[in-house]
Amino acid sequence: MAQGNKKLGPAKKSAGQKKKYLTKSKKVTKGRKEYSAKGRKANAAKEKAATTKAINVKNETAVSARAVGAGDRFFLTDLTDKGKKKLNEMERERNKKEDRATKLSDKLRDQLRKLGRDV
Repeated sequence: MAQGNKKLGPAKKSAGQKKKYLTKSKKVTKGRKEYSAKGRKANAAKEKAATTKAINVKNETAVSARAVGAGDRFFLTDLTDKGKKKLNEMERERNKKEDRATKLSDKLRDQLRKLGRDV
């Protein structure tokens, strides 16, 4: 054994040993990592959230007005019917756009017909 008052410190670790220790000490989490959106995506998400909030406020005011006006009995059937009609109307509009000619030749024929030339 070594003589004297000097104490031996811990042995110096090699670079590989340090790397191993660092990787072990990291906190392991389960599942996918989520990062907050930045730039254009963040702005789009904010706009979407703002739109949703505005729609919710409008719906809440309509429901509360009907509830206050109804007195003791209150049914949401008229609101659901209105919503279903609106959805059907939007679906019809979407289908109109999708059902239009998708081939280039058909589009060109339609444009010529609009100009007044028969093809």
